[in-house]
Amino acid sequence: MRYFTTTVDLKDSELDHSIYVQCLQLRREVFISQMGWNLYQHMGCEFDQYDTPASVHVVALQNNAVLGCMRLLRTDNDLGNATYMILDAHLGRIPNLPSGIMDEQIQSQDTWEASRLAISSRVPTSERNAVLVDLLRTGMEYVATRGGTSLLGMMNPVFLRVFRRAGLRAYKFGRIADQRDGRLCVMKLDLEPGAAMVAA
Repeated sequence: MRYFTTTVDLKDSELDHSIYVQCLQLRREVFISQMGWNLYQHMGCEFDQYDTPASVHVVALQNNAVLGCMRLLRTDNDLGNATYMILDAHLGRIPNLPSGIMDEQIQSQDTWEASRLAISSRVPTSERNAVLVDLLRTGMEYVATRGGTSLLGMMNPVFLRVFRRAGLRAYKFGRIADQRDGRLCVMKLDLEPGAAMVAA
C-alpha cells in the first residue's frame, strides 16, 4: 500500500488541523472502541494531559486520511503535575499502568517519548509492522533535527524483534510487566550516529 509519513506540529501556522483531529479520532477507535481502554473521550476524539502544543504527532497518510499516528514529547517536559507518560507511570501516577518500569528516570532534552501509537484497521495485517517502523523512523528523524539522541516507548517486548530486524537500535529499558492487555516494557531506541546530519 502507498502512503507517506510526516509530522503534525500544533505550533505550525500552516497546520491542517483536520489531520490532527483524525489522529485523535483514530486513537479513540483503537484504544477505546477496539481495545476497551477506559480513557477520556469527547466529540469522537481521545486525548489526555500530554496533548499540548509541546507534543508533536507523526502520521502515516494515504490520500489525506490518517492510517497511523504516534505522539512525540520531550522527556524534560514539565506540566506542573505531570511530566511524560512513561515517567508518570513509573512513579505510580497513572492508574492501570504498572509502576517501577524504568531502569532509571530520564528527564532530558536529548531523549523523547513516543506514545499513543495507533494504526488503523484499514491497514492490512501484513503491512502493520511496516507502518509502525516507518512512523518510528520519521519520529527519530524529527527528534534528530531537534538535537535528540534517543526515543523511549512502552510496548509489548515482542516488538523488540520487529525493530531489530528493521535495523533499529532498540533494547529493553526496564522490567517486563504484566497488565490486562498482555506484557509490556519500556524500550529505548538510540538514533544512529550522525542521524541529525542525515535528517537535516
